[in-house]
Amino acid sequence: MDHASASGASFRDLPFDRQIGLAYEHLENLRQLNGGYIASPYSGEAGYDRYDVYWLRDIMYATYANEYLGMYEKVKQSYGVVLTVFEKFHHKIIRGVRKKPDLTRAKGAVVHARVHPTTLEEITDEWGHHQLDIFGLFLFKTGDLMKQGFRVIRSNEHVQVVKDILSYLWTSRWDAEPDFGMWEEGPELHSSSVGAVLAGLTMWHDHGYYDYKYKNQIDISGMIPVSERFLEDGARSLSQILPRESASRPYDLAQLSLLWPYNILKDQFALQEEILDNIERHLVRAYGVVRYPGDRYFNTNQADPDGNEAQWPIGLAWLSIAYSKLTLQAARTGAPRSTIDRFLERAKMHLVHLEEVSTPDGRIAELYTGGQANHNLPLGWAQSLYIVAKLSLRKLLSEVA
Repeated sequence: MDHASASGASFRDLPFDRQIGLAYEHLENLRQLNGGYIASPYSGEAGYDRYDVYWLRDIMYATYANEYLGMYEKVKQSYGVVLTVFEKFHHKIIRGVRKKPDLTRAKGAVVHARVHPTTLEEITDEWGHHQLDIFGLFLFKTGDLMKQGFRVIRSNEHVQVVKDILSYLWTSRWDAEPDFGMWEEGPELHSSSVGAVLAGLTMWHDHGYYDYKYKNQIDISGMIPVSERFLEDGARSLSQILPRESASRPYDLAQLSLLWPYNILKDQFALQEEILDNIERHLVRAYGVVRYPGDRYFNTNQADPDGNEAQWPIGLAWLSIAYSKLTLQAARTGAPRSTIDRFLERAKMHLVHLEEVSTPDGRIAELYTGGQANHNLPLGWAQSLYIVAKLSLRKLLSEVA
């Protein structure tokens, strides 16, 4: 099927600024007064799980578009919402510091990944909420913002919450014990979760891994000290899992987070290429990227899930961003021009593919099954990653083309 005609090529044919404007307008429609983003407008009327609520991970990725557009006050406000949730359930974090949660009986014992957008109360215990990548992303981005000069950790109370998150991660043995991962399934030990936490801890450790990219050297390591042992244990664990996502998954869409935003493998060029190659060869489909082989969520054949998985357009945006990052890395390290051009073409290709499967007015669905989008349209963090991918490629072309 020509998915340009199926989904409308009109959005792809619009001028650059209009594409960004439309995509951002759809994202803004999901933004709430307190600065968070509901996952999608879907309220659950057809019997499916409602998405017009907050997922902490979704909020943090959804606000990335604001940063790439220079709207830092909105970014700070979004992270303020996530921090407020952690403050609200600080008692759970403290309880987890004292005793590692038993994931077989963890209902009510861990900070939930999903909350009500107004009251910030927890909604359900029905699936796995022990998702360490949420803490990793929070640590990574708050540290990054602080190093850019934006004070998102502003009070002694904030500092104590973050310190207790570090203690919680230590107690839960984030580098060696399972969690439910980005897709809220498991528990298993996930490379994407270990990498997320490692990136967050590395950002606060302030020992030079990320510091090269900041214009001003703002030392945040004294505010929330991170043990060198944390980093050593995490790096060792990650190297033992990779290139797999977990014992049951040889590759997974979630692993793209290791390349962006975390860039935790920047010194391992071949491993980055291997992760990208695995995802492109095994998971890319006509309407998006399969999360992992045999994924049963919205699968069209539960009895034979392999080959019938849902296809996620957000994966195309993520691939484009990852290739833009890799292209820039290759250019700055003196790679052959043929390598740079190959990576650049991949970044372009995946972005064009994404625009082909968007709606004519620039909305990006959560997923497609049987060539049809599901009810979560648009998906907030997919809208954000599209904007990031579009702006990243434009910046890249100005530097290496």
